[in-house]
Amino acid sequence: MKLITLENGLTLFLEKRSELRSATVGVWVASGSREENESNNGISHFIEHIVFKGSKKRTAFEIAQGMDCLGAAVNAYTTKEFTFFYTRALDYHIEKAADILFDMVCNPRLDESDIETEKGVILEEIAMCEDDPADVCYEKNESAVLEGSSLSLEILGTPESVKGLNREAFAAHMKKFYVPERTVIGIGGSFDEEKMLEKVREYFAPLKNTGNPLSFEKVPFKKCMTLEKRPFEQAHLMLSFPGIPIEHEELFPLQLCMFILGTGNSSRLNQRIREQLGLVYSVDSFLARYLGGGYIAVSMSLSPGGQKRALEETCRILRSFPESITEKELSVAKEKLISSLIMSREQPHSKLSSIGQGLLLLSKFVDDDEIIERIKAVTPEKLRSAAKRYLDLEKASFTAVGSVLKKEEYEQIINQRKM
Repeated sequence: MKLITLENGLTLFLEKRSELRSATVGVWVASGSREENESNNGISHFIEHIVFKGSKKRTAFEIAQGMDCLGAAVNAYTTKEFTFFYTRALDYHIEKAADILFDMVCNPRLDESDIETEKGVILEEIAMCEDDPADVCYEKNESAVLEGSSLSLEILGTPESVKGLNREAFAAHMKKFYVPERTVIGIGGSFDEEKMLEKVREYFAPLKNTGNPLSFEKVPFKKCMTLEKRPFEQAHLMLSFPGIPIEHEELFPLQLCMFILGTGNSSRLNQRIREQLGLVYSVDSFLARYLGGGYIAVSMSLSPGGQKRALEETCRILRSFPESITEKELSVAKEKLISSLIMSREQPHSKLSSIGQGLLLLSKFVDDDEIIERIKAVTPEKLRSAAKRYLDLEKASFTAVGSVLKKEEYEQIINQRKM
């Protein structure tokens, strides 16, 4: 990988793969819902949409048709900490595809009529998520356990905040956050290095460094219980625990814990609650990591009538988990984790995404050999220690969405002492 820093502070990396016939160009901007407040919540995601509506020299149709004529793919997504725009095209078309992408990001038209039209699209997106029990549970959980941090704000925003956004708000937000010191550009695959560098400099070199680098505060974790009654056919439950930030010495021990506990078909929760008892449609455990903090969660979708039994079994497994982890389970988890991480990085788009996020949020990228070495170095003692420290039901928060039970019924199950 070749790393270049432009004079204005913008970071560019090049990952050449001569055996490929295509290339991917990505632009990461440190602008997500974390950089918002209640009044402009959703603006980062809205900008992701509005740049596709036209630039100062291309209409929305010309952008779409231009990419189609090249056979290129173009898309974008927004997270709580960044927005990512990308295009992928055959190597002999990548310069033209990059020109369209860079033009969209650097010179959006921000037309008021386009903004009003797109509001309807985003309001539909919000409504669609409100119809999904898993989405609602995830958002309600984050809003509750991350209360006190802007990370508690939803990526899409609220209907009220979205309706209040206008051209002036977009222009001000982009002026503050779409700046060189908060931007990373990545090019991977088969491409002409000199021509692509020239294209990057054409659009991004003129931008001024504004002295607004990525910064963050420590993320709090609130112990709470959140119950949201909704007319869903399914219930969705989530247990959350205080977690770790993106970069942490116990990252790999905890990721291995997730594989043993609830990630994959052979995990304990899947085998017991889904396969043996048939109580849930799905069950999973995962780490949610951000700059400055995060949380650990066990999540499940199930019929309302099975909630008590499923939660009882989950809590029973969690209480005995730290002391019952075996070396065989650790060995299997290591192979699963290594293969999932390394195999995903062998996909050009995934590799580019990993590098770009690492450089944007941490100013570094961890290579494959270091990842494998760190995972293999995890001992049973380290794993049990991490599990005991973090998967403590006395520190847990709980969220339920759908046909919920009484608060006291959930509390009785979660707070039950180990027998």
